[in-house]
Amino acid sequence: MTDYQRFYRNEGDYPQLDGDAACQRLSAAITCRTVNDGTTDGEFARLRQHIMDSFPAVMAAATTEVVGRSLLIRIPGSDQGLKPVLFMSHMDVVGVEAGTEGDWTYPPFSGAIAEGYIWGRGSLDIKNQVFAELEAAEYLLCQGRHPARDVYLAFGEDEETFNTGSLAMARLLESRGVELEFLLDEGGGNIEDGAIYGAPGVMTCGIHLAEKGYADLTVRARGQGGHSSNPFGGSSLQRLAQAIAAICATAQAAEMPAALAQCLEAVAPYVTEEPLKSLLTDIAGNSAAIMAYCAGVKQLFPLTATTIAPTMISGGGPACNVLPQDMEANINFRLIPGDTVSDLDRRCREAVGDLPVELSFAQANDPSRLSPASGFGYEKLLEVLNYYYNDIVFIPSISAGATDARQYERICPACLRCSPFMAEASEIGERVHGTNERIAQRSYVQGIRVLIRMMELTCGF
Repeated sequence: MTDYQRFYRNEGDYPQLDGDAACQRLSAAITCRTVNDGTTDGEFARLRQHIMDSFPAVMAAATTEVVGRSLLIRIPGSDQGLKPVLFMSHMDVVGVEAGTEGDWTYPPFSGAIAEGYIWGRGSLDIKNQVFAELEAAEYLLCQGRHPARDVYLAFGEDEETFNTGSLAMARLLESRGVELEFLLDEGGGNIEDGAIYGAPGVMTCGIHLAEKGYADLTVRARGQGGHSSNPFGGSSLQRLAQAIAAICATAQAAEMPAALAQCLEAVAPYVTEEPLKSLLTDIAGNSAAIMAYCAGVKQLFPLTATTIAPTMISGGGPACNVLPQDMEANINFRLIPGDTVSDLDRRCREAVGDLPVELSFAQANDPSRLSPASGFGYEKLLEVLNYYYNDIVFIPSISAGATDARQYERICPACLRCSPFMAEASEIGERVHGTNERIAQRSYVQGIRVLIRMMELTCGF
């Protein structure tokens, strides 16, 4: 038994669920090479057709729309006075780094079922959630059950790139006056030891209630080139380095973000080690000391502030004794909720001052809104996760990465990001976007059970 599967329970539920057939359907989905590289429109069409062929009860009960290359499905409920619920994911996957194909145990788009796993791109990120949500709805409809509230299934086409598919579907629903009760998207699913919070031996898993903003800042410095023996006025590389250093120096301690406070409030009863054991008895009063502690822990540091990471530089001289001409660098930021792109832009321009450099954002998105760690959807999700997973403390947290969920904030007050397929953080961290992406068959089927029960409890099936 894989070690993390010791947390699983109630695996006997829904005995009519055909787990082997469900794994086969996910396997076939993985063979669709839905990478957004400009050559795969046919692969998206093939995946949509596979969905329509594989879930006849959903197709019979629902209205289905292709929005661009995305798929929007509505299963109507019997009580139109209830707000709808949205279960979502995305159909696109990242590519495979050229030259690494031979490092895979099974080819990355084979969908191989072997050694107790389903292998390939999308098995973890995140065709597994697309198909598990469809499997859950299909199962309930095949039992002759129908929802009280409208159930939407929305599967975007380009979460890994531009998020235009989810944005188009969100705008379409908004134009129709749809207001959601809550939505469930990808996120979390990582089982981690609570030692980072001063709670060693307590296994934790995050439910992401917000996601950080994202920005790529291009910094350009122009130069005339020439021989390095006469660097009069400084080189473009020198000015670029000065600008990068000045921008990095803008990192500063901030007030405790609300997302971090929510997280610490949830984990506080389990903390046994100092200094957090004492500090968390008064989170508001000890906020400065808590922030200082968290900023010194690698795993918690991203929760404390907008992060600044110079990542790329180009345009250097062709030889050691040649001054470079025009150069540029990229600085990547992940904005903490409460920060804004506008404020970030102001801070960067103030930091470089009169340095002769040019600043422009290649892309920039504000952080998402923080959803509350309370309310109908959140409480039902906690109930279901605790029913199917034993000895895990589920805590509200924040995602450092982006999801499609943020596109629905205008019509949804509670955006929950938690994949129902629990695995150890190291397993997910190494394989998502990496070599040998895979999901245990047992984990996949357990995740389907989570979604069936979630639909039962929240949608009135």
